[in-house]
Amino acid sequence: MSNLLPEHIAIIMDGNRTWAKENNLSTIKGHEKGLDVARAICIYCNKIGIKNLTLYAFSIQNWTRPKIEIDALFNLFIDFFDNKSQFFHDYNLKFNPIGRINELPKAIAKKVYSLEESTQSNLGSCINVAINYGGREEMIDAAKKVVEEGLSIEEINEESMKSNSYLPNTPEPELLIRTAGYSRVSNFLLWHIAYSEIDINKKLWPDFTEEDLEKSLNIYKSIDRKFGGSSKND
Repeated sequence: MSNLLPEHIAIIMDGNRTWAKENNLSTIKGHEKGLDVARAICIYCNKIGIKNLTLYAFSIQNWTRPKIEIDALFNLFIDFFDNKSQFFHDYNLKFNPIGRINELPKAIAKKVYSLEESTQSNLGSCINVAINYGGREEMIDAAKKVVEEGLSIEEINEESMKSNSYLPNTPEPELLIRTAGYSRVSNFLLWHIAYSEIDINKKLWPDFTEEDLEKSLNIYKSIDRKFGGSSKND
């Protein structure tokens, strides 16, 4: 059995700090290298026809990291938006931030919204970037919106929850990739990955390549997806 190319891939980009330590570099150098890899994977997904790619950039739980690391990471984000985001325009990519963007420092939030606005009409791959994101927090925010809409109990269902999620018009990810070998989902897309196939890659994110993505896609294509039911092979 062979699955078609997934419409949506989600990636937990783990291992930047470990990579930096193993290479005797500062932590921020690991994040910087990881950002370069993310750029390359975005371009490659667009090249091969992946319509939606969701990347886990900064979680709400990441605020517990040392302030010096968070400050350096935010400076890296600012540099990215100012000097390294042109590829979204060059490759016709759409930038779609998800998370509690309004709770980020104003300087960063402003740049996030600016790139979103300037690429909203682009027709290439949609790059959903999870910034100040949490899966449980997304479900709480969705539930609040449902209440604000005044829906009845009977109207609260999968459709109404999905329509109030951060990704209301995006198909759920068929494939979730996590690098650095850890087999946990870390509060990422909890609503959306109910039936995602999960590929755990032992490589650290800064070492992840287009070839590694192709290997994950080949694994996905070979899986007999049952969605809780049975298959023709049973």
